[in-house]
This record gives sequence, C-alpha cells and structure tokens, in this order.
Amino acid sequence: MLTEFPKLFVQTSRDVYAVGAYSCFALIIIVFLITDYLKYKPVLIMDGICGVMAYGSIVGHPSLLRMQIGQVFYGFFFSSEVAYFGYLYAMTDDKRYYQKITGQARAACLSGKFLSSFFAQLVSLVNGSVPYVELVYISIFGMLFSTVWAYMMPNVTNSIYFHNEKSETTDDTLPPVKNHTSSPNEPKTTENIESQPSQTKITKDINKDGDRTLGQVLLYLQKDFKRSYSDPYVRKLCLWWAFAFGAYVQVYTYINILYTYVLNLNEDTHFTLYNGAAESLNTLIGAIAAYSIGKLELNWFKVGDLFLGIGSILAGVVLLGCFFTRTMWFIYAFYIIYGCIYQTMLTVAESEVAKRLSRDSYGLVFGFNSFIALFLHTLMTYGIVQGNIISVSTIQQFLIYAVYYICIGAVILIFAVKNYFSSSATDSIIECKL
Repeated sequence: MLTEFPKLFVQTSRDVYAVGAYSCFALIIIVFLITDYLKYKPVLIMDGICGVMAYGSIVGHPSLLRMQIGQVFYGFFFSSEVAYFGYLYAMTDDKRYYQKITGQARAACLSGKFLSSFFAQLVSLVNGSVPYVELVYISIFGMLFSTVWAYMMPNVTNSIYFHNEKSETTDDTLPPVKNHTSSPNEPKTTENIESQPSQTKITKDINKDGDRTLGQVLLYLQKDFKRSYSDPYVRKLCLWWAFAFGAYVQVYTYINILYTYVLNLNEDTHFTLYNGAAESLNTLIGAIAAYSIGKLELNWFKVGDLFLGIGSILAGVVLLGCFFTRTMWFIYAFYIIYGCIYQTMLTVAESEVAKRLSRDSYGLVFGFNSFIALFLHTLMTYGIVQGNIISVSTIQQFLIYAVYYICIGAVILIFAVKNYFSSSATDSIIECKL
C-alpha cells in the first residue's frame, strides 16, 4: 500500500518529478521552433545553463518549491535534446551522413551516461556511502564544462526552416531504398516497391535575404510534415518509436524510486545500493547491442515488424519481473536487460526512418515523435503517478508499464502477420502470371 511507502518518496514522485514531466511536454515544441530560429548554438548554451540550474536547485536542503523550479529548468534541459540533433543536421550538407551522425550522437549519449553512472558507483564504493552533495557539485561542474564547450562550437549559418539560403525547386526524392539479403554464394539485392518513399517536389519559398517569414515557415512545416508521414512504413515505425519512448522515460524516471520502494518493503537497511552500476551496465550493454544490430544487413522491411513485436513483448516480460520479484539483484538484472532490448529496437526504428526521409525532415520527425512520447509520459504521470485516474503503488506502476509494452508488441505482431500473408498472396499472383 502507498501508506507503507515513505512520505518523502511519495512526494518526490508525485509533486517533484511530475513538474519535470509537464515542463518537458510544454517546452519541446517551443524549443524546437526557437532552436531553428536562433540557429541552434544559443539554445545549446542555454541548455547547459539550465542543467546547472536544475542541479543547483537540489544543493543543500532544498524546499519543495525550489525543487519544483529546478524541474522546470530540467524540462528545458531535457527538451533541448532536439537542438543537439538539429545542430548536427544543420552542419551536415550530405544527407547520406545523417544515419551515421545520429548513431554517433546516440552512442555519445549512452557513453556519457555509462561513464557518469560508473564514476558515481565507484566513488560510492570507495567512500562507503553515497556522497550525494559531492556528486551534485560534480554534475554542476560537468554542465558548466558543456556550456563552455557549446560556446566554442562553430556557428550555424543556415537552419532548416527560418534561415535557408536555398531558393531553387528541389526534388527531395531519395534514391530507391534497397533491402539486402545475403546468401552463401553472393550477395542478393531485392527492391520492395511498397517500401519506397513517395516522390514529392517541394518549392522552398524564401525572402531575398534567405530568411523565411513565420507564415512561410508554418507552410513549409506543414508540407514537410505531410511528406514525411505520407509513407505508411514511416508512420508505423514512428508510432512504435513514440509509444515505446514514452514508456521508457517513465521507467527511467521512476526506477530509482522502485529500488527504494523494494528496500522499504523488505525492511532492508544493510543492502548496499548499486544503482550506479546498474545504470552504467544498462547504457553500456545497450550501446553495444545498438552498435551490433546496426551492422546487421537484414531486410528490415520484411522482418522489422516481427523484430519490434517480439522485442516489445520481451521488454514487457522483463518489466513484469520487476513487479513480481522482491530481490534487488533480480531487479537490477531486469532493468539492464530492458535497456538492452529497448536500445536495440530503437536503433532499428531510427535507422529505418532515417533512410526514408527527405534531407530536411529528420529533425522535424524526431521532434514530433518526442512530442508524442512526452505527451504519453505526461498523461501517465498525471493519471498513474499522481493518481488522478488510478491510484497505484510504485511497484504497480511497473506492472502497467509491462502490460503497456506487451500490448504494443501484440499490435506490431498483428501487422507482421498481415504483411506476411499480403506478401505471400502477392508472390502467388506473380507466380501464376509467370
């Protein structure tokens, strides 16, 4: 029951983290448009400053109001992830490198999380206890360093929407997407007509000085949005991406609350917490798995639904383990496995989407998918965590997350079965004609 859980952690979960969820949702679209208008770099600098303010809000003995204000800064800090990817795309002229730099950026994020978690766990073991204050100051120093680093980065001369010097009519059609399958003798290449991106010509209306007006920007955003999501394959992957990411943010946010909740249920005051080690292994193994899956040359158009469906169900089963077990070691292991499964599936979904978008669309699609994910995160925070729709304990939250993933997997598997029979019927018709 919730009454058995320490009031401090209940208040942290419901009154502090919830503010961060609402802030992320409210700011992500605003940040996306401001980022493009300011040409990315000022937002990167502001992102570092907001990180300093977020960590600074928990120094000493903060009041509830101070922590909530800190969560507002954290909301901007989290939402500004769009700016990092947008900066990379704006600095890259050749779209062929988008997938590569996206993978490198994700690997950098996971590596940073691994190193920070590993360092925190190492310091805690050496110190004999968790040096919370010292770790907060180290985090503040890290954010200050990233702010200075962002200031030293080169400026962006053009952005995608507000500042674009290209005025010609361009054909944003991508070259045919080829799905490769290997055989023992020689590589075999097959093309799926259904999986090809739609061909659309976009006229980029801009002023003589290279800047678009707000009306032109909104019109181009509308065209870009329709063009990006006109492909059913992209829509399906983006829906999975948004729904899976929304649940991942929930799991990532409340996993530490679950650790404390389980220790409280067990009345265990002697267990040494290895939260940092679990987080570092989660990110390290996830990065290795994501890198490995990215090297596989499979026909993801054919096997992607099956992969995402089974993977989502496995993620749900692993989270079910977090609900049923009361052993901390098992919970750590389940969380690490969950992170590995999620990062692997996300890599496949992101790379497949990136292959099929026009040159300027990836930042928009990433931002919109994140917006949907944060909307779901906010909805779950309001309805489940704060108990406005259903009142559950922290451990029961993970039961809901598990069922959520299993449902996602079931829906994707339905698509897999449908595509299998559709392709089989098409092959039979072709054979009959031959």
